[in-house]
Amino acid sequence: MNKPDKIIIHHSGGTNADPLADTSHHTFEIIENYHVSKGWGEIGYNWLIEKDGSIHKGRSEEGYGAHTLGQNGKSIGICVVGNFDFSLPTKKQEESLVIVYKDILTRYPNLEGQIFPHRAFSNKSCYGDRLPDDWALNLTRGVIPEVPEVPDNKCEEKTEEIKELKKKVGLLTMILESLVKLLTKLKLMK
Repeated sequence: MNKPDKIIIHHSGGTNADPLADTSHHTFEIIENYHVSKGWGEIGYNWLIEKDGSIHKGRSEEGYGAHTLGQNGKSIGICVVGNFDFSLPTKKQEESLVIVYKDILTRYPNLEGQIFPHRAFSNKSCYGDRLPDDWALNLTRGVIPEVPEVPDNKCEEKTEEIKELKKKVGLLTMILESLVKLLTKLKLMK
């Protein structure tokens, strides 16, 4: 049974194959199917807000979530679709987040002001590097959040880092394949 004492905001982020991917086109169904494929039974979030601002109800708020390790039995999880490491939520998404927040407060008035980014409880950038920690809190208080400018080269730097990592993984894969072939030949020679 979930006993929420906080609201945790997420972004859909990148993909496993490409952390830089733009996921703003993802839908409730896409994300739910991904979570079901992981064996979660249903979407892990209680609420999801798509790029056009449409609001989708996910897991029951009374049930145990699957969105933040160590917090799933004491929080409500809201995902705002997009990769906010490199882009920003739409105005419609921001408006919908305020609507969902106010709706949650009608059931859980103790959660007023208790709204946090996922990264407060995890070693992730979620809800995205482009948004400051107090973005959602300020938004729900009616304060227009200031979003700092991100230099254009930040994306390029991350892209280069990922390219370098992919090269290293490729090299390690070749080494491992060579070792497997060598070990196979050695076994055949016996």
